[in-house]
Amino acid sequence: MSVRYPIFAITHIHTEASNGEASELDDLISGTIRSLLGQDTPARWSECFTTVDDLLHFLRAGRHRPPVGIITVTDHMNMRSHTLPDKLLRAAAAEPRLATCAEITTAERDIDGVYRRAPEVLVYGGAGRVDGPHGPHYGLSQQILDDIFSNCRVPGLDEVRTSLVLGHCAARGLACALAHPFDGHHLSLEATLDLISQAQFVETVNGGFPAVSTRILEDLISFQNRVVSGWRLNAETAARYPLAQRLQEKIIAQGRSMLHPWGGSDAHHGHFARVVNRFLSHRPRPPAGDLFGAMLGREVLDHLIDGTFSVHGKPGSTLSVVDDVVHIVLLNIWRNRPYMLDSPRHALPILYKAQLIVRQELGRRAKRQESLVREAARRFNSNHILQGLQPPDRTPVRPVLHGSEVYPPPPPDLPAYIIDARHVRRARDTLH
Repeated sequence: MSVRYPIFAITHIHTEASNGEASELDDLISGTIRSLLGQDTPARWSECFTTVDDLLHFLRAGRHRPPVGIITVTDHMNMRSHTLPDKLLRAAAAEPRLATCAEITTAERDIDGVYRRAPEVLVYGGAGRVDGPHGPHYGLSQQILDDIFSNCRVPGLDEVRTSLVLGHCAARGLACALAHPFDGHHLSLEATLDLISQAQFVETVNGGFPAVSTRILEDLISFQNRVVSGWRLNAETAARYPLAQRLQEKIIAQGRSMLHPWGGSDAHHGHFARVVNRFLSHRPRPPAGDLFGAMLGREVLDHLIDGTFSVHGKPGSTLSVVDDVVHIVLLNIWRNRPYMLDSPRHALPILYKAQLIVRQELGRRAKRQESLVREAARRFNSNHILQGLQPPDRTPVRPVLHGSEVYPPPPPDLPAYIIDARHVRRARDTLH
């Protein structure tokens, strides 16, 4: 067995390129600033203050313990704004451990036929370098990004479709993950669960959102991985939870993959490594392409068994989210102080309005998340559903193993779906 090196990767982080049209709050807050200071004011609202140089220094200085070895820059991208920043392209060409990636805003068709705001997709890239204006680099090229927004667009809407983005990435060998799929969107519970089920890597831990949805996402991963492993709902549970039954049928009929938990820092101004993914690499100083190649090169089942990826860090709390808002407001005061001090009577209204808009948006997201969690507890009660799953018949494997037990008793801290995944792989290898 070859030696593998634990490499910590920041796989969800933003820079100043996530400001302006890339930010969903920009129109509201910048409009307020212009209405008070004049349409030609140079004052600007920013939701992210991290620069590419900040990340390069963080990567090279090794300040985090253990040191971070890979950073994938996932700036916000939408139909209005999806241009890779020149500074990032230049830096990525010089530093192979830094990758040009994207967090893409999407919409998805809900169960009533209406397209609604859906979870974002973190699109990373392939194993090899791509051409750029400053030389080859890892991650996305502008052409790859343009193709996504051209080929995955919802007809008649200025959005791309989540499921099409996932399919596009799979067809073209681009690693991707579904970002914090229980937070900040408008899809129904059934459409949300179905969308999560179509992904392979699902961000269960996000440093910018509270942990309310983490357990539900982890239980959903357990449900899907058991169904893929051959477990089935018993008749009583299927009748009690028809949503789980419909999801099980789709997983089986469409041959969907197992799911892997993923983690994201989602930092906008600091705390870059608050959530990282540990990647077991075959070399001690891998480029970002090795991470993407590993995501693409093997089945999720094999990653779960071998521990190729694991999430390290904790999701945000209500207090940490408020702290983020306060820091962003204070940083905006400092950056815009020359323009606000010229009109001090406008400074307080601007700051009050900006903070109000941000808090309202966070409140909307929290309310929506709470609503999804309550509905999930009623219609997709994970405790009952996981208890109502029956294991597959394992007899075809036992004769080959001369009647011995397929497995010794599992360690108490090992997730059950990993035990099932091991059975699937052994059965597959034995029968083939």
